[in-house]
Amino acid sequence: MNTTGVKNRRIRIALLKLLKTEYPGALDLKALQFALDNLGYPMPGGDLEAQLRYLEEKGYSHLKKHRGFGVEISFASLSASGWDLLDELITEKGVDGEL
Repeated sequence: MNTTGVKNRRIRIALLKLLKTEYPGALDLKALQFALDNLGYPMPGGDLEAQLRYLEEKGYSHLKKHRGFGVEISFASLSASGWDLLDELITEKGVDGEL
C-alpha cells in the first residue's frame, strides 16, 4: 500500500477514536481539526470533511451542519457501527486499527 493510503487509514481511525470520546454526542469540526494537528495529522478543512464523508458513507460516523444567525457550524459524531469497528467486532480495509 502506498504512503498516502496508509496515512488516510490512520487518520480515519484517529477520527473515530476522537469521536468516541464524545459518544453519543458530537464534536465540532474545528475541535477535530485541532486534535488532528496535535496528533501530527494537520488537515485543511476540505480534507477533514472528505475523510469524514468517507467514514459517513461507510456508516461509521455522522456529519451534520447547523446554521443559525448567519453562521454554519459542522459537527461529526460516531455511529454504533463506528464503535463496533473500534472494538474490532467488524473490520474495514479502509480504516487501520493502529495509529
